[in-house]
Amino acid sequence: MNLPTQEMEPGLTDTSIRIAVIADGPNEYLNDSEGLSVWQSVEAWAESVNRSTKLAGREVIVERIDSATFRHVEAVNAVCEGNFFALVGSHAVNDSDGLNLLQSPECLLPDFPATTFSLRRLYSGQTYQSNPIAGVTSNAGWASYFGQSNPAAIESVATLLPELPSIVLAGERLLESATAQGLKFSHSPIYEIETDFQSEAEALLQSESDSLVWVTSGRELIRFLDTLQDVNPEKSFGFISCGQKCYTPDWVASAGESGQGVSVWLPHLPIEEAELNDELLRYLFFMNLAHGADSKPTAAGIAAWSAALLFEEAVSRSVGTNSASYKPENLSQEGVLAAAQSITFWDARGLHGISNPADAIPSSCFVIMTLDDGLWKREFPPRPGELSCEDENLVELKATTNLEEVEEELESPE
Repeated sequence: MNLPTQEMEPGLTDTSIRIAVIADGPNEYLNDSEGLSVWQSVEAWAESVNRSTKLAGREVIVERIDSATFRHVEAVNAVCEGNFFALVGSHAVNDSDGLNLLQSPECLLPDFPATTFSLRRLYSGQTYQSNPIAGVTSNAGWASYFGQSNPAAIESVATLLPELPSIVLAGERLLESATAQGLKFSHSPIYEIETDFQSEAEALLQSESDSLVWVTSGRELIRFLDTLQDVNPEKSFGFISCGQKCYTPDWVASAGESGQGVSVWLPHLPIEEAELNDELLRYLFFMNLAHGADSKPTAAGIAAWSAALLFEEAVSRSVGTNSASYKPENLSQEGVLAAAQSITFWDARGLHGISNPADAIPSSCFVIMTLDDGLWKREFPPRPGELSCEDENLVELKATTNLEEVEEELESPE
């Protein structure tokens, strides 16, 4: 079907809509190849749309943009000059770099990221995240659970932050939210990115920390734990929380015995229980259809799929899909942004709990999975298919929100 249009927007034709996904390619010190998973996940979503109703009558074309950790400004420039309609499913640690360009009148793309690492990006005015778990309002229910289930282990908690400003600032916000739920951090050094972890392991042992909260690469967590065991084979922790970082099939395969007892917290049901959630099943089906044996379903990938669903909802609302006023020829970036601002009650078709993307309020829901004999096993809540969704899981940050003003003056190291 050809759609009558006057003047087309960037990335838009009568028959197609081009979107970009900015993500960090593999970096052995800072990520676990989540970028590949988010690229694949948005492509899988596009496959699902293109095989059914299309999007506002158009085929979705997805382009991968690699920000390579320290090249986010170049990535944004490539998107702004590259004839794209929107950014969808992005996942890059330095996501505030180049934000001024992204917000300029010459660019101003609708932005639906999988993850936001900086508050400046999340609150840019054109950014909408399906479940913004790490904003000014943060989901810290996982910390509350550990505090209640293992009170002795929260009296002296350690975390290690790599010397990358965006991760340090995100880590400081995580510390504030977890502290509000009862965790007491006694050891939080910043380490050099290419460290061998020898001195860091010795310092942690001296701190006598009882538990560990990890905020960066799962691969680096295993390297740190292995070093720690070399220094003191008797050292153990009350709990080790790896956020969502370790929730990848590759990490489980490579962690071996060192991963035993490591926990992740997820804002959605685990893949292990996909049969209990139709949208999670659909995600896995189209990941397999689009990528076969090479598919990498991860927590970051599920967030990217959710981001794509939010973008789809905003586009559909803007053109009146499934209504008498359906006008796909009226599709515009301005219309999509206005529609996104109206999405205040959202669960990504049941994939996560109720969030408010328009006001950057996350769902309060989570589940904790712990690795046992190479398999993720549900720890809390105990019943399969359930999430903990107490209002008290959400924390309003205060002390660390102004750190973004400092971040704006920092430049990411080359």
